[in-house]
Amino acid sequence: MPRILPFVPAPLESGRGAGYVGPSMKGDCMHPSIRPIAAGGGACAGWRPQAGFTLIELMVTLAVIAILALVAVPATQSLVNGNRLAGVTGDLTAAVQLARSEAIRRSARVTMCRSEDGSTCANGTDWDRWIIIGRDNATGRNDIIRDVTVAAPVRVVGPDDGLVFRSSGILDEEERLVVCIDTSNPADNRRSITVLISGAITAGRESGDCP
Repeated sequence: MPRILPFVPAPLESGRGAGYVGPSMKGDCMHPSIRPIAAGGGACAGWRPQAGFTLIELMVTLAVIAILALVAVPATQSLVNGNRLAGVTGDLTAAVQLARSEAIRRSARVTMCRSEDGSTCANGTDWDRWIIIGRDNATGRNDIIRDVTVAAPVRVVGPDDGLVFRSSGILDEEERLVVCIDTSNPADNRRSITVLISGAITAGRESGDCP
């Protein structure tokens, strides 16, 4: 490391008052009266140019950011939609199992169906809100076991008259539920849940428009 010598004031410039040490550009360096002097450092020892970005460097950086955004945004959207589909499909699967187990436990019919008011079943295949309702043999009244509203953009399509489990835990016929999002990210934008007569459940992935 060079040895720093004591500050040496430069001679006064012609026409300047006593003590003037203002900057004056000479060549590529600052006036010697205000620059540090280092042993063996030459005429511009200790002077450093200001760092910054050139226009080309800035344009290249912006181009790289744009390319990364084009790749990352669709992938992120696909991941988010996939998680939404998986979450609602899991909720429906658990609800079907709950309805079946409640029918057996209560020894009475339990229905999983579309609802508009959260207390009674309503006809229709658009299950944006659905409930599980079962008879309480002790009171003779119907209990709302579960009430769920599906958040957009996920859609649930189910049987018009719902799923009705007998006290033995079986259905009168095989039923099917579909969970979907109107999107191409991911390509398999539908999940199907098939409930067999025995109450067993199978699930799968599909692609296409929502029913």
